[in-house]
Amino acid sequence: MAIQCETKNGVGVVTVTGALNAPVAESFHTQFVAWFDNQPGLLQVAVDLGGVGFIDSLGLGALISVFKHVAERGGDMRLVRPQQAVKLVLEITRTSRILRMFGTLEEALRDAAR
Repeated sequence: MAIQCETKNGVGVVTVTGALNAPVAESFHTQFVAWFDNQPGLLQVAVDLGGVGFIDSLGLGALISVFKHVAERGGDMRLVRPQQAVKLVLEITRTSRILRMFGTLEEALRDAAR
């Protein structure tokens, strides 16, 4: 798993590649929180999952945990480009009711600007 964090148009964009599963879930959480906590005033985040082909329960838990971390600051997080297998897990677990999904980064950025 690799994670790249940047800011585009005032929105934090976190790009994840590789599996988001048990061996890397804690690392994802730690890296995300460290980056987010060093971005004072940042309230909108888009997590690009286009490069994630697999997610398990610990990876799902890490996503929910960072979502809560963003929400505690009064912010919002959205998921971008989830691959079909990941999207299916999000839908089956009803996580998609909490974490909104967007087909493109541009759509997510437009939503964040509202």
